[in-house]
Amino acid sequence: MAFLSGLSFGSPLILAALVVLPAIWWLLRVTPPLPRRVVFPPLRLLLGLSGKEETPARTPWWLLLLRLIAAALVIVALAEPLFGRGPQIAGQGPVLLFIDNGWTAAANWDARQAVIADVLRSATQQGRPVAIVPTADVPDVSLMDAGRAARIAQALTPEPWLPDRGRAVAAVVKAKFAQRPQIVWLSDGIEDGQAQATADALADAGSLQIYGDPAGKGPLALLPPANGASGFDVTVIRADTAGPRGGEVSALGSHEEMLATARFRFADGAARAQTHISLPLEVRNETTRIAVAGSDSAGAVQLLGGGGARRAVGLVGAGANEDTQPLLSDTYYLERALAPYADVRKGTVSALLARNVSVLILADIGKITGSDYEKVVKFVAGGGLLIRFAGERMTNGTDDLVPVKLRVGGRYLGGALAWAEPQRLAPFSASSPFAGLAIPKDVSVKRQILAEPSVELADRSWARLADGTPLVTAEARGKGFIVLFHITAGPQWSSLPLSGLYVDMMRRLLALSAGTRPSDMKSAVTLPPVVTLDGFGRGRRPPAEALPIRAVDIGRTEVSRTHPPGLYGVAGTEDALNAVKANTALLPIGDIGHPVSAYAQTAVLALAPWLLAIAAALLFIDAILSLWMRGYLARLRVARVATPLLALLFLLNGREARADDAFDLKAATDTRLAYVITGLPDVDDMSKAGLTGLGMQLRLRTSYEPQDPMGVDIAKDDLSFFPLLYWPMDPREKDLSPEALSKISDYMRNGGTILFDTRDLTLGSARGANSPGEQTLRRLIAKLDLPPLEPVPPDHVLTKAFYIINDYPGRWEGGKLWVEALPPADPNAGPAPARGGDGVSPVIIGGNDWAAAWAVNAQGAPLVDVVPGGERQRELAYRFGVNLVMYTFTGNYKADQVHVPALLDRLGKGQ
Repeated sequence: MAFLSGLSFGSPLILAALVVLPAIWWLLRVTPPLPRRVVFPPLRLLLGLSGKEETPARTPWWLLLLRLIAAALVIVALAEPLFGRGPQIAGQGPVLLFIDNGWTAAANWDARQAVIADVLRSATQQGRPVAIVPTADVPDVSLMDAGRAARIAQALTPEPWLPDRGRAVAAVVKAKFAQRPQIVWLSDGIEDGQAQATADALADAGSLQIYGDPAGKGPLALLPPANGASGFDVTVIRADTAGPRGGEVSALGSHEEMLATARFRFADGAARAQTHISLPLEVRNETTRIAVAGSDSAGAVQLLGGGGARRAVGLVGAGANEDTQPLLSDTYYLERALAPYADVRKGTVSALLARNVSVLILADIGKITGSDYEKVVKFVAGGGLLIRFAGERMTNGTDDLVPVKLRVGGRYLGGALAWAEPQRLAPFSASSPFAGLAIPKDVSVKRQILAEPSVELADRSWARLADGTPLVTAEARGKGFIVLFHITAGPQWSSLPLSGLYVDMMRRLLALSAGTRPSDMKSAVTLPPVVTLDGFGRGRRPPAEALPIRAVDIGRTEVSRTHPPGLYGVAGTEDALNAVKANTALLPIGDIGHPVSAYAQTAVLALAPWLLAIAAALLFIDAILSLWMRGYLARLRVARVATPLLALLFLLNGREARADDAFDLKAATDTRLAYVITGLPDVDDMSKAGLTGLGMQLRLRTSYEPQDPMGVDIAKDDLSFFPLLYWPMDPREKDLSPEALSKISDYMRNGGTILFDTRDLTLGSARGANSPGEQTLRRLIAKLDLPPLEPVPPDHVLTKAFYIINDYPGRWEGGKLWVEALPPADPNAGPAPARGGDGVSPVIIGGNDWAAAWAVNAQGAPLVDVVPGGERQRELAYRFGVNLVMYTFTGNYKADQVHVPALLDRLGKGQ
């Protein structure tokens, strides 16, 4: 009986249909199941066939009972049976539902709807009018019948902003009721500073009953995530700190696909829980939102605007000493400035563009050569950001991928265009992306690349020195930008890379890679809504009342009806306005002097779905039994498998053996001397014989024992195995392909050295370009990004790497040997080192035909006579070859004079 006391019906009159059950019983009795059918079998199946014909006279009692029970269940289900007791509404006056419907109520909205349904059902039974007052909407305290109130309540949903209880209470207080109302406050349990005043005012206006979330069911919120180096650092907050609680956060893509998840857990008494979502950069930049799984509310979602993506930045430097001597590398300072805000990658131009970087930074790359040039042009035209820094190579000329035309040479202290003192930076103009950045007083420039005067120079200058000369220039190309810093990326020419301004300037430039234009960075820009969230955190079209937001105000705008949370701006570069900000805290409502009932205690179980499910199951069983009784199930046979299924074998096409596999293995197992294959048998044979002879001398005179030299095909082979390449010039050689030019540039840029031998002793002579070898040299390498060159100075490391030599003869004697030039000396910094950056010259050019002087036959005898010095000249040629190999293999360590005084002192004591 206690069980039946909790049973009620929403439509009890439908139970009158139970009186038709006897009629159903009679119909079933007079319509028994169809007789069993036996299929007539031919031939031998006639044996054993029974000729007895059976006709059932009545329906079996158990089948009849099954059908009657199913009919009764359907009738009872239509009467809307309910189990449990809803809230008891006291008094005789109207019922007022005071509902917190901000995003803080969304996660447990079903429980609130259940209470609303129970209250309206009770009001309907008692014939009492109802008023609904949602605190997050414009309050309208008007009485209506329970049926209309039910329709309004069914359409009521949580809003994506916080409720305004003060405004709603004021509307209730102003309302005039003929009788004292019964007020039911469906609270979200969150303290807004007005909870006590709200409860007291409602209690004065009528009889108050308060409902709240039970322990462990309060709302969760997500603070803005931090986009770190390996993923998102996420913080989840809660108001109810009683007991432990856990869950998951998910990173979602543009189509709501789940990209990654991470578990979080609140400790007992903790209001915050932290976790980390690990994602690679490419997938991370596809993330549009981060949400708390299973907590559907606008506060449990953090939208990521287009500007919040972590950019992939590619760095290409001209030096090869970035790992061994990072403080002398330009890319070191760029990496330190960008690493907290971008995913920094280093490599060649082709490799970086193949990895879909958003920003390509070139440090002292004078010319982009070969196929790299076309790739960079396409990259910029498609919306990429190319940032270039000046340097020694750029003083010797550049390509056209610069925003302004540049003068050859540079402007530096002590030069022809010298300053009296280092120049300071001028304030940034309002049209510059750097507008508003503070310029430290200690930032100065002592050298720069100058721009040629032009009409568009003023519009393309984003930063200037105090004397008006451009420091940063830029130009839009297609959908992208080209930006040029007229100084080095490191502190060689300026102290800017050592300041915080450098970091801020690079951060501003990263925004350009997201499609932002410089004009979009101005404070006057307004951002219209693109997509907004509803109270459950689901995207929707912006409502009519949503208004644009000024760009400068997006970070401090509070969500409201006119500014709902969502994405604002232009599609692809939107800014996110979220319901929860970094300083948001959820505080629970404390003791307000009124009892609070939990939503879970108001649940009423609707029995109709369960009864209909049982009725459907019984009818299904009835259908199966009817088929069985008619003999249809007897025909079903389990098919035997005649033959086993044959598995399909997919022959994986193994990687075919390639010629370059053996080449790579041979080159990687030993450090070998190498020469460039020209395709001319006589030239290539001489190169091989020459390096073979030099290898014999290296084995005799040093600890290095080279294996047989290798020929290298510039277009096909990997050059990175060889620290030194010998390349003879011959007029019959074909022009290089763009891909080959790119490979050569990358090889020299990453530490390789090429010895170009014109073989005619005319390089730098009066004959100049009339020499076939020099003409070939100019034709082949004119498009390469070569550093400035100079004749080998007397104190160069090449003159003392193993032997002390002053001449570099080969088959011919005399001529000049050219290496990378030293930077202009700073009179205030003392003598310059052997090479700026303390590395090895990537290019050495001469014309003495060294391979012929080194060449030997199979018996080790010289192949070619040397002119005019005989065997003494051949000995000097070998010494030059040994110095060359030691220099390229070990670097210019002998330029370090730090230990010379100690060594001389020890030598003196030894005597």
